[in-house]
Amino acid sequence: MPENLLRKKVVPAYKKPKFLLDENVSNNLKKFLISSGYDVVSAQDLNKRGAKNSELMDLARVNERILITYDKDFFHFKHKKDDLLIIIDVHPLIDENVIPLFTKYIHSLKLEDLTTNFIILDHKGLMLEKKK
Repeated sequence: MPENLLRKKVVPAYKKPKFLLDENVSNNLKKFLISSGYDVVSAQDLNKRGAKNSELMDLARVNERILITYDKDFFHFKHKKDDLLIIIDVHPLIDENVIPLFTKYIHSLKLEDLTTNFIILDHKGLMLEKKK
């Protein structure tokens, strides 16, 4: 039997997403994600407080991170294919509402969905929105 048929198929290990948090995202959400084993940095960690949305999106893209924001301006942002984005649209926008939703839906996040969509997290769950 040929040697290549004897080799086991190598399946790449699951890669957990990495996150960049906009400055408007709660520090408690950051702590939750870190305690859940995710690689997380915030705009504040990178001395990017007050950075333009385009600068944050570029930073997330270059570092292969999913940008998490509460900023609704990103709905109208001209997204590139490799922009990875989650917009949290929860009312009222408090940790007691946001963190349980992340706990419930973070495991259903599919990175391949983010190539043509961005994600909106609201009370109904994760919704895909086509990139403009």
